[in-house]
Amino acid sequence: MVKEIYQHFREEEKDSIVKINSKFEIASRDYYPVLLDFLDPREQKIVDSVSGYYPDITVCFYGGKGDRERLRAILVPEMLEVSESDFEITVLEIIYPEKFITLSHRNVLGAIMNVGLDRYVIGDIVIGDKIQLAVASPYVQMFTEQLTHIKNAPVKLKEIEHDAFISPVDDGETITVLSSSFRLDTVISDVLNEGRAKSKERVSKGKVKVNHTITNSPAFIIEVDDVVSVRHFGRFKINSIIAETRKGKYRLQVKVYRSK
Repeated sequence: MVKEIYQHFREEEKDSIVKINSKFEIASRDYYPVLLDFLDPREQKIVDSVSGYYPDITVCFYGGKGDRERLRAILVPEMLEVSESDFEITVLEIIYPEKFITLSHRNVLGAIMNVGLDRYVIGDIVIGDKIQLAVASPYVQMFTEQLTHIKNAPVKLKEIEHDAFISPVDDGETITVLSSSFRLDTVISDVLNEGRAKSKERVSKGKVKVNHTITNSPAFIIEVDDVVSVRHFGRFKINSIIAETRKGKYRLQVKVYRSK
């Protein structure tokens, strides 16, 4: 069964597929809900694909109130029910001297990672009039005790209700690019409007992530829904392939989020 799923995903995603499949096996065998970590959209897609082989399991996603990118999943055997509290998500607000310092998403995420926890215990980080984030509840005490400064500014974390979790602001720009291939370096070159050699160097030097994972191969093939993060630039998502031209090039719709 797992081998059938492999053909729909990349070679480097096999470990994730095996891990997720094992969680389904546990939920089905033990007849007990199984909670997964926070998942990015690509991992959510894997969960949905694996779920097709387990008709006795319902998958429920939740990342906090509102439209969220990173979600936790609970694998629920038939006849059982779960509630929001079963997702074990706590929403925190960062209190900081906002009159004297400006914090970016990169500043906040960097400080959180320095606490020493895995990205999988962190949900969405929303930067707006306030700075809020979702975290796995068992790690709240560790966060509140150890995350005391961001960019040399003192900060405190305050737990808030899920209903108060602000919605992310979509400040992305939708553009159309013409690309000769789906190679990672080629698409970056077209989106950033820079030379292919420079884009290739970015990838080779580990400055590019695809779906939150560093990718060092310039020949890596990009697919629709992939999120590409480029250090010091921002990130972009391949929304769709609009058309293939008569000359064999591809017209791509891309959503671009530039660093601030």
